[in-house]
Amino acid sequence: PNSFEYHVLPRSQIPMASRTLIIGAAGAVGKELSRALKNAGSVIIAADRHEHLPSSIKGVASVLVGGVDVRDERAVSALIREHACPKTTVWNLAAPLSVETALSPGVAEAVTVKGMRNVLSAMSAVGCRRICFTDSIGSFGAEAPRHGVKASWLVANPGQDPGSDYGRQKRAVREMLSDFELSGGDPRFAVLPGVIHTQPVWGNGTTEYALDAIRAAASGKPFACPIDPDVVLPMIFVDDLMRGLVSLQFAKKSELREPQRGYNIPGLSFTANQLFHEIRQHVPGFETYQNINPDMNKFAKLWPSTLSAEEPLRDLEYEPLVSLPRMVAHVLNSHSARRLSNRAAFRSIDAGETGRIDAAALAKYVRKYLVTGRETQGFRITRHELVDKFVRKALPEMDADQDGRVTLDDFMKWSSKNSAEKRIQDLVDDFVATALPEMDVDNDGFVSLDDFMKWSWNNEVENRVDDFLVQKLKVQASSF
Repeated sequence: PNSFEYHVLPRSQIPMASRTLIIGAAGAVGKELSRALKNAGSVIIAADRHEHLPSSIKGVASVLVGGVDVRDERAVSALIREHACPKTTVWNLAAPLSVETALSPGVAEAVTVKGMRNVLSAMSAVGCRRICFTDSIGSFGAEAPRHGVKASWLVANPGQDPGSDYGRQKRAVREMLSDFELSGGDPRFAVLPGVIHTQPVWGNGTTEYALDAIRAAASGKPFACPIDPDVVLPMIFVDDLMRGLVSLQFAKKSELREPQRGYNIPGLSFTANQLFHEIRQHVPGFETYQNINPDMNKFAKLWPSTLSAEEPLRDLEYEPLVSLPRMVAHVLNSHSARRLSNRAAFRSIDAGETGRIDAAALAKYVRKYLVTGRETQGFRITRHELVDKFVRKALPEMDADQDGRVTLDDFMKWSSKNSAEKRIQDLVDDFVATALPEMDVDNDGFVSLDDFMKWSWNNEVENRVDDFLVQKLKVQASSF
């Protein structure tokens, strides 16, 4: 399989008994779950379909495996054979959101259903038993209770019509998990409401309207509400969600009394109008208007308003803590801080206050603020050879309106999803991903000091081995 793997810790130092393999680690939930489980004491193996995982994952995972598509049976089998054992917990987070599924149901089914089938098959082959899956409020159809619905209702009503391909695919996964349990597995599923977080980007789902609204308010822009503003939907702030998911993973099997070990992870419920009211406590001039999205509005009216909190409190000792005012304030502050930082970055680059960025100004900024004195991967990389590549790639992307210049508006749009710091780090990551296999001159799975010196000489690289690397003599190259 065409995958890329990098070890932060040497393989021999990774304890098998406390491993968690997260598939879909680069997604919104995956990033936060990696961090939460690392803080809870688990060693994280982060896998994703993207070849190079984001820097936020690299700071918490012991092993990074990119280029793994769950639809590829061979790739999934290799991943789990290499990194799982009977005591490993696997989280399969690879699944499109509700609107994405409605737009491309065939692709979504291949990822969600076939992907889980590949994961369970590979787990069975190595005797790995515990699999955790994030289900959704989208699994509940018109027959489900609107208030206080339990996760067990899904198990007790397998024939109910969830009213969408999204819900039907989730049901198919639960059926596979039930079969896996009969063969000795320990499957667990969490029913998630809409997830509210502080990250700058997210997928295309129904409850994501709330994220769009808060970002619009932070940007001083009006918001087009895509759903009925008086429909109540369950949501959860990401900090609460992480507490619930960690509790589900680490709970003893004997403590989980719900059918198929399925639990709601409840948060808080509100309407769009209630959200807008709370936003206006901080942004009084926030304007909204209606622009109904048929798919999103259909799902919003179909799904339950509130989730039962009794079972997770009883068995997981979990209850939500974050209120609507606290959640809105936290997310607004995060977006506002990000915008202030981006503005400061623009002014730093545009030192001549011309109101635009050109190649010379950007190169000067990168060299001065992002290159000198940085270290990564155990040896020094000054990155000067990467600056020109960064400028050539980033400048056209920043010019959003393609008028040949980068204005403040152009830069703000670009920086809402990017940063110069991150792009330089990504280039360094690309450099490392390319260089590590080449450094292993004798192909023994390790990069020795001799290997590294031969490689750097032949490639005319200015970097030299750091004192730490000299003492350790070799850096883990892993398998590629």
